[in-house]
Amino acid sequence: MLIIDPSISGAAGDMLIAALLDLHSEEQRSSFCNMFQSKLIEYDPQFQLRWEKITIDGFSGIQLITEAKKRFPPHVLESHLNALGQSLLKNERFIRKTKTALNYLFEAEKSIHGIKSDNFHFHELATIDTILDIVGVFYLLESLQLEESKLFLLPIAVGGGQKRISHGLVSIPAPATTKIIEMGNLKIQGGPVGGELLTPSGAAILASLEAIPIQFLPEMHFDKTGRSFGTFSPKEGKQAFLQVILGKTQTHLHSERIMTLETNVDDVDGETIGYLFDILYRENLVLDFIVIHTLMKKNRPGYLLQAIVEPDKVQEVSLLLIRELGTLGVRVLSGYRHIIPRNYTTHKIKINQGEDSVTVKRGYIGEEMVTEKVEYEDLKRVAIAKKQSLRKIRKNITMNIDNEEKTNE
Repeated sequence: MLIIDPSISGAAGDMLIAALLDLHSEEQRSSFCNMFQSKLIEYDPQFQLRWEKITIDGFSGIQLITEAKKRFPPHVLESHLNALGQSLLKNERFIRKTKTALNYLFEAEKSIHGIKSDNFHFHELATIDTILDIVGVFYLLESLQLEESKLFLLPIAVGGGQKRISHGLVSIPAPATTKIIEMGNLKIQGGPVGGELLTPSGAAILASLEAIPIQFLPEMHFDKTGRSFGTFSPKEGKQAFLQVILGKTQTHLHSERIMTLETNVDDVDGETIGYLFDILYRENLVLDFIVIHTLMKKNRPGYLLQAIVEPDKVQEVSLLLIRELGTLGVRVLSGYRHIIPRNYTTHKIKINQGEDSVTVKRGYIGEEMVTEKVEYEDLKRVAIAKKQSLRKIRKNITMNIDNEEKTNE
């Protein structure tokens, strides 16, 4: 597992790369810089990249030094990112996430300027550095052989105050960064010093990681820590380092990021809710859907509806809830869930001289099987076909599977 801690330092693309490089040997750091420079110099002949080990206020860490002069329009940046990602990354999910990170930057820029077409340009993020930041982070994560479910993210410091950009004076976090925080449902905190601690590229990369947000460090064993410094020096306080922690946890629980969408309604009938229930599960839009009777304002009876969804389903399910229920708003809560590993096996069964097959889902803690359940849709299908009660069919199927397993022992 890897924990990213930007709770004091904030984050920029170069800082994320440098912290991950600190988990590697000096030879591996130099190899990374040489390889990326040889690739990116094809796009910008003046591009330079190196790393340095520096000490600030008694703390040592890695700093990434880059020099990029040439500026590119968005569609060219996108083309270069796709080419570099395909060339250097093997993990297909990481390749898709590099595109997601760049898309966060594109959509933020278009949103804050009210642009609907793809004909726009960057003012601050137009050099090849942007491609280095995005692809470089995922390249290093891949080299650590980390699964997405093993990434955790502490609250991100964003800084405060004001800064001047090409469009004029803006508050911090800057508009593009603010939009990415919103789109990526990132958990942030102000300060601890004035100035921009979280950059748009840093926010886009962190959002695309879809790391599990945590408030405090979990119970774990530390294997290695990496520290990095950016190039920003605050006028107040001291420059803080970004820290990444590589380690292990003894728990058998796996974690994955989820989003909870909820809304209250007091003027919707049961048939509408039942229809919504069918759509959500038929289209595989939710992990779970819960309807709770409640008492609302003016003593009116109503319902609290909660849809547990994967992060990429938030917009689609929110719009569906609004359209079908007529609600004026949907609350979005970010979180994660603990799950245990599970597998699915297919079993042939014999009932009333006939044969059929059913799927069984089993859950494990370590090597111990703790849950075993025949899939409901199979139970229902067999019960209807045999014209028997669900309870009786479940009992017969369980006996079939037990006999099969005893025979195979």
